[in-house]
Amino acid sequence: MNTVNPYFLHTLLEPLTGLADDDDAVRTYANLNSNDESQMRAIIREMIVPHASSLSVGAKERVKLAYQFYLSKPDANFERVFYSDLPPFDAPDDPRQFFLWVWEECFPGEDFRLADLSKFSENRDINETMRF
Repeated sequence: MNTVNPYFLHTLLEPLTGLADDDDAVRTYANLNSNDESQMRAIIREMIVPHASSLSVGAKERVKLAYQFYLSKPDANFERVFYSDLPPFDAPDDPRQFFLWVWEECFPGEDFRLADLSKFSENRDINETMRF
């Protein structure tokens, strides 16, 4: 059985984490339309993709598995994940879409879909992300 940790969804968002409290960052993104795919993908390419590239192989594998699992899970609460990181802009109307764009930019050409989620268990140990 594979184990997946939801906290690895946050790993790729680290460059944006907490910027809702940064007045300069909030001003920078004040006119952003978070439903505009091209604008959001540009931010993802600028901020998230370089961070993803810098992760260790082990961390990258855990992140990929978390994204695959939760993007395949119909009831995953992406709005909660998005806003808990306090980014400097709002989520798209469908917050899952943001995470799908992150997947497509960080892992181009790879399919996130998992056929059988019953082969996975969830480990909600927040400290696991710090071990990679």
